[in-house]
Amino acid sequence: MPKRLPLAHLAVYLLYLLAALLITWPLLAVFSTHLLGHPFGDSYEYTRHIWWLNHALRSGLPLFDQPLLAYPDGLDGAWLWGNPLQSFPAWLLAFVLPLPAAFNLAALLTLALNGWTLYWLMWRLTGVRGAGFLAGLIFMAYPHFQGQLGAGHTGLLVLWPVPLYVWGLLRLTTGAQHAMTLQQHNYLRWILLTAALFVISLWGNQLLIVYLVAPVTAMVALWALVRRDGRGLARIVLAAGLGSLLALVFFIPVIREALNAPPQLNEGGDVAFSADVLGLFTPSFQHPLYRHLSYTHTVLGVDPFERVAYVGIVAGALALVGVVKCRAARPWAGLALAAWVLSLGPLLKLLDQVLVLNLGDEISAVTLPWLLLQKLPVLGITRTPARFNFTLALAVAVMAGYGVAALLALPARAKRALPLQLNLMFGVVALLVLLDYQFFWPFPTIPGTVPEPIAALRDDDTVRAVLDVPWTHLLAGKDGLFLQTGHQKPLIGGHVARRTPADPAKLTLLQAQLDPARLDAAGVDVVIVHKRWDENGAVLAFTRGWLGHPFYEDALIAAFRTEEASGVSGFRWTVSAETPLTSLPLPLEDALEIYLYTPQPGWVRLDAEMRGDGRDFTLWVNGQPLHRGMAETHLSLPLPLAEGGYHTVMLTFEPPCPRPLSPALECRAVLLDALALED
Repeated sequence: MPKRLPLAHLAVYLLYLLAALLITWPLLAVFSTHLLGHPFGDSYEYTRHIWWLNHALRSGLPLFDQPLLAYPDGLDGAWLWGNPLQSFPAWLLAFVLPLPAAFNLAALLTLALNGWTLYWLMWRLTGVRGAGFLAGLIFMAYPHFQGQLGAGHTGLLVLWPVPLYVWGLLRLTTGAQHAMTLQQHNYLRWILLTAALFVISLWGNQLLIVYLVAPVTAMVALWALVRRDGRGLARIVLAAGLGSLLALVFFIPVIREALNAPPQLNEGGDVAFSADVLGLFTPSFQHPLYRHLSYTHTVLGVDPFERVAYVGIVAGALALVGVVKCRAARPWAGLALAAWVLSLGPLLKLLDQVLVLNLGDEISAVTLPWLLLQKLPVLGITRTPARFNFTLALAVAVMAGYGVAALLALPARAKRALPLQLNLMFGVVALLVLLDYQFFWPFPTIPGTVPEPIAALRDDDTVRAVLDVPWTHLLAGKDGLFLQTGHQKPLIGGHVARRTPADPAKLTLLQAQLDPARLDAAGVDVVIVHKRWDENGAVLAFTRGWLGHPFYEDALIAAFRTEEASGVSGFRWTVSAETPLTSLPLPLEDALEIYLYTPQPGWVRLDAEMRGDGRDFTLWVNGQPLHRGMAETHLSLPLPLAEGGYHTVMLTFEPPCPRPLSPALECRAVLLDALALED
């Protein structure tokens, strides 16, 4: 390797780092005080986990247990074990940098590294540095990745191992135009290296096995099969199989945790988080040149993080040249097409509406392959088909790299005669790619410092735990996680990924009644109201009525001390926050959740009046079916409760209302006319 080669790679990496700073501007101006990401995103959640790993290492606490979440029981932190690059190197940088700076720097270094590894791959495939550089720039700046970055999904953006894994797969094949001849004794070494890269490719987020690693592996294997490269195919299968076995070390704890997860963590969203058929041609509605295009708002939605699929004018043109001019680019075109179809999800959507066909007496949505594939093992854990745009981005970048290589196939004399012109043209094309791809401007950031009165709670030994409300709002939970990096006290709720697994009956009753005796029994000494997620200020007004004036308040939060308890909490019940009982009859489509607290074991009588229009119901107590019948009835049942504490009673109705519901259909709800529970 020439002596100047490492410096050339360093220069390329620094250029990508500069591009990352341009994409995320004005992050550099607030690097140590704000976090990269939108207020609707997960930056607070990720930052809290980074803080925990750093705090645990400093304090000698267990890294992958979570004693400060779901107080007093704690949570399993297997997700952090299974996705180590989601938090590294940020937790290491946090030893010497403020937490916001550590999070931001890790994200920028990752973006630049994504570009560099694809640059390296395309340089090795084409022998043209310019092709590698533009391909890497397209890959790191791809709009779908900018959407994920805006959502704070920095773990999903740890993509730099994948181009290296692709190179390993290609090295295992024989007879390909871009493959290098290996001696027989070198194959074992490359099989082991490729298997290791398979595992590392999943360390940012294990779902990348579905959205990127498996599709790329299938493409290379299929291409080897088409070329009748049996030995190469066998080596690919061996490397991927060995990598899968090694990955089980990280998968098994996460799978075990998922199997034991409570029912409220089983969420859908496969249609909502599918790409629109127009997504390929839809730039950002925040782009200064494209914001006048009205359809972009409809296609991308209110929170344009997941459904971004824009290929771009410059990158699309270069990819087309690559497919036309280079035979090696054509398998990538097939991969891009397959990834795009899968990204559309189970049902075809146009302008964010499911297309419905009128077939005379029947109507039907336009179904797509993902409707079948999502029922397969492993694939069923995914809920965001639009993330197949990860694979589309890789394919577009590689095809564009081949396109640049074809365009730069000039005679050596011409290259020597026009170095300045070529460099200028190259710089202009790179800037056009960045301009066309820019998704947010300015890029969103959120405050990254905890107010001092909240942080001061860490030295107050009288505070046992903190309750963040409204607990049902996902973003209030994430904000509460971030505040924990300051006050360092246990949370009654809290989560490792997305939503708290804490008992919803406990959280709902604590928030709905603020009974001092029950708050004291739960260990709650501080209640924090997250004002911007409190619809109409109802939770804040209710909390003021019970707990008086907050000891700290700003535009975002209000923090209250709880009152001293007197007496013992008695029997209480309420319904889920989404089900107001203020106006009856109340229409119920699929279920009704009732939460209750009993100080001791015994019986509770439930009385309800329902009108169900032919629908059936099942009554559940703490997840166990107790009674079934027609929803056209007066219901009066004694419910056995084997122990005191919090309990969940649920009414579910059959058949369920279809999702999504066509405008041509009506789901006849069950009408609840009366509901009462007595101890």
